[in-house]
Amino acid sequence: MIQLVLGAAIISFSPVFVKLAAPYGVSGDAAGFHRVFIGGLCLLAASLCSREPRSKVWNMPRSGVLWSLACAAFFTVDLLCWHLSILYIGPGLATLFGNFQVFVLAAWGIVFLREKPGLRFFAGLALAMGGLLAIVAPAWASAGQDYQLGVFFGLLTGLFYAGFILTLNRSLAECGENSQLAAMTANSLFTTALFAPIVLLRGETLALDLGMPLLLMTAYGVSSQFVGWVLISRGLRETRMSLAGLILLLQPVLAYVWDLTFFARPAGAAELLGVAATLVGIGLGARRR
Repeated sequence: MIQLVLGAAIISFSPVFVKLAAPYGVSGDAAGFHRVFIGGLCLLAASLCSREPRSKVWNMPRSGVLWSLACAAFFTVDLLCWHLSILYIGPGLATLFGNFQVFVLAAWGIVFLREKPGLRFFAGLALAMGGLLAIVAPAWASAGQDYQLGVFFGLLTGLFYAGFILTLNRSLAECGENSQLAAMTANSLFTTALFAPIVLLRGETLALDLGMPLLLMTAYGVSSQFVGWVLISRGLRETRMSLAGLILLLQPVLAYVWDLTFFARPAGAAELLGVAATLVGIGLGARRR
């Protein structure tokens, strides 16, 4: 459980790195590339050093590789949308809205797996939607187009984040037990390959200036894509899922705290109440029954 808590806390700094790097000319697309590239190299090194045969990328079955490629496609769009949302509305709200993936996954279960969620899930959905309305409604008309786009991309993040989780789980199932490191490495390398042409087609460079941009992106890749992922994957194996879902809510909670602390985000009573209601609703939705 401690590993899960540490992993969620570390990943909560992810949007902070994106926001801090923006004034140095590192776009959201470029930040996504460097996250998966630097983190992917660290994961590959860990895979090479591992004594577990299923941790090796080259030992993945073909079906696992194909599902990892699908996973990378979802992860690429997830990061693109999330980073845009971070730059438009800040780390806190962007991460909070991205966690609406809980309800997308639940809808998938209801439609395709014939799951029957209980009253707690529907109460959580209603509370989360009410919280979303309390956050967005007061500022929607006056905040301008950037704010509206930020909310839109934040909710899109939740959609593609759900697709990432579904395809990652399928990839792990195809690869078998003890294959987390191989799957995470393959996902990172495939995502890097998908990100590179996107960055180049937008007329940006894959190179980083020495100094603060390199330092921030290295910290982003190592902490979020490598250390955070490894801690969470290990922690999930040791923690019951109902508790794990609540612990992982530390990520949006802390991301919102960092937004208030580091970037002096103004937050009125309606927004704070909406954030609290949304978090409680997501927590109830994650437990479903």
